[in-house]
Amino acid sequence: MLHSNSLQPYAGELSVEIQSAIQEISQYFEIPNPKVLILDKRRIVVPVTYKVSLPNMGAVDGINIGEEEPMLIQLSLNKYPHTAPFILSDRKDFPRAWLSHLYFTTDDEPARLCLVRNSPHEWFATIKMRDFLDVGGQWLYKAATGQLDEDGAEFDPTRLEGNISSKHIYRYDLINEVVSENQRFVSDLPAALFVGGQLLKAGDIYAYQTNAAVPFIAFEIVHNAIVRLSKEEDQDHGANPVFTFVFWDPDSAIDDLYLTSRPKNYGQLKMFFSLRGIDLHQALLKFEGLGAITRLGLPIIFAIKRPRKVIGYKGNYEFINFLIISPTGGIGALDDSDEIWLQSHIEPFSKNIASYLSARKQTPATLYIGAGSLGSKLILHDARSGNLEIGICDDGKMLPHNLTRHELFADQLGQNKAQALADIIRQFYSADNTAKIAAIKSSAIYLDSEFQHYQRIVDTTASVQVMNFLLSKQLPANIRYYKAEIADEGALGLFYAEGYDRNPRMDDLVNLACFYATKNEKLRTWRMNDAQREVTSLNVGLGCSSTTSVMADDILSFHGGIFSRILSKAVTQDSADMSGIVAVSSLDETKGFPSISTEYIEVSAFEVLNCKAGSGWEVRLTSGIKEILLNNCKQYAPKETGGVLIGIANYKTKTIHVFDIISEPQGSHGTCSGFVRGTLGLPAEIDAIKKVTGDVIGYIGEWHTHPMNLKRLSARDEETIAELVELNRTVPIPTCALIVTPDELLVYVQE
Repeated sequence: MLHSNSLQPYAGELSVEIQSAIQEISQYFEIPNPKVLILDKRRIVVPVTYKVSLPNMGAVDGINIGEEEPMLIQLSLNKYPHTAPFILSDRKDFPRAWLSHLYFTTDDEPARLCLVRNSPHEWFATIKMRDFLDVGGQWLYKAATGQLDEDGAEFDPTRLEGNISSKHIYRYDLINEVVSENQRFVSDLPAALFVGGQLLKAGDIYAYQTNAAVPFIAFEIVHNAIVRLSKEEDQDHGANPVFTFVFWDPDSAIDDLYLTSRPKNYGQLKMFFSLRGIDLHQALLKFEGLGAITRLGLPIIFAIKRPRKVIGYKGNYEFINFLIISPTGGIGALDDSDEIWLQSHIEPFSKNIASYLSARKQTPATLYIGAGSLGSKLILHDARSGNLEIGICDDGKMLPHNLTRHELFADQLGQNKAQALADIIRQFYSADNTAKIAAIKSSAIYLDSEFQHYQRIVDTTASVQVMNFLLSKQLPANIRYYKAEIADEGALGLFYAEGYDRNPRMDDLVNLACFYATKNEKLRTWRMNDAQREVTSLNVGLGCSSTTSVMADDILSFHGGIFSRILSKAVTQDSADMSGIVAVSSLDETKGFPSISTEYIEVSAFEVLNCKAGSGWEVRLTSGIKEILLNNCKQYAPKETGGVLIGIANYKTKTIHVFDIISEPQGSHGTCSGFVRGTLGLPAEIDAIKKVTGDVIGYIGEWHTHPMNLKRLSARDEETIAELVELNRTVPIPTCALIVTPDELLVYVQE
């Protein structure tokens, strides 16, 4: 019996595209005058016959595939060629129950071949009709020779098609565990009860979600909570609580046949369950008597035990989702003719899915300090990559002008930024434990014990106060401090990462970036622009203003994306050999269209010297300077030599950073008993450094050698320092004298 025997010829007009398709079908199958039949008001079919090359002994496993298979090529009257054609079996006795890669259709519909796992429409957009027809022939050959299942060790799940009402979101492993362990709600029924919800948007149901199993002992508590929520009609919960009913074969029998008959109404659904040993109607009446049916929409899942692991997850159960729209009269009022809907199923967004799709395996616990525009982007990048150990510290609220660049939206105006971002992340991961997503609604300077919970600190505040505070803290040994900021009105992004054992330290790196302006053109442009730039103040209310940058959101997002990628790669550094990082992302639009680039500078540990005079000051020398000084001492011995130190001082942290030295300026003279530093050309040389670094880096002290190994200040040294102290206080800078012996550096600092 053929489906085409009952179809009527199509006599209407055909588009040029469909006429061309029919001509190609005619040529492919060598049919001079192909029939065009009406499948329904939207689709036509062309009957064809495929010749199938069978094995000598016939089709594998006795599957009823013949040498000639009558098929139907289906075309959409209104949408072809923008929607793909389909290939249907013309046989009413096609062995669909024994074959995979078929859509789940009703008894009166022709079996529909699934030729591609992804969208058939996208696939067809890239191929010709002849290629499409070739794949149909290959499908039949594979069916006859037992090669349809390319994943031989896994079972291919049912392809759902037609009458799909909505999505049903749940974790496959959650349902699989309950069914595999036969965790029945009541002992005489192969069924479990789960709690979930109808997910709402603008009052409409857009999906169902199943979250957790409800054992009988906990049912009353859960039921009462649902009833209580249901009565709060004036509250917008974003979901209506519902129960989901999961059934399985009472004997846990393995079923290796593919589903072929999709129930269209309640009577057919009861028959579907009856064939599997379950009286569905009586089961639902029992649940109704317990008070488990609280909504008109009843999501039902049937779990089918397959002979092999099902493709897509680690379990052997395949899940088919139905939705019954129960009448107001309850289950007893259901009629056999009432329509039944299928639900497509999808895993909820989870840590595992996020990590897999982001190709990110390591997501260390991270404390973000600052939840402003830049911070919000880094926080959500990290969260979307599967990190569920995130702390967010910010005491600020979302204000209207923040909408320009912030990841939060208008419905979060007035909320604390840290709390709002934490709430969003928790909503992402409704199926995961989000207890370690923490909002800290206070200033960073009050942080203390919180640090022990994290392996990374990411500071996006651009606050010197916050940086100084973090420099003063004795952080846990396993924590690494990162800092990100935008510079030069968005032209540059600067990202810093401390090295092993906090060396180089954050202030080393931030100031080093300024010094690198002496070597790097992009940094030089930034520093010189910065020295001339006026701070922009935005009026946000009567009598108050906010210092902010004029910058488009896409510029900030560009740098934020680069910073996020650096963060993901930095965790792979070996901790013992971990150097510091200064990364520069550049967006140059001075010549019209944007030109982008990134540079990464690895920074070795600084040499750290403490003041020998007990002033509490610390001098930090960039890597390599110590060796240069010791070599100078050796090279010029027995005479003394010297020069000046180039760097910057921070009175708040009592730290001097030295990035370079100038040796023996013109006019300098050294003897075996002393050194007189010359000044010829020195002011101009230092002014040039100050200019290109935006008046940040300059003269910061003196150095000279004691080749005879005098490990203290000489009387003349003390006199010179006393003179310099008075002079330097007018600048003001501390007075720093660095003594270089053959094997040691000695530093003396006075304010």
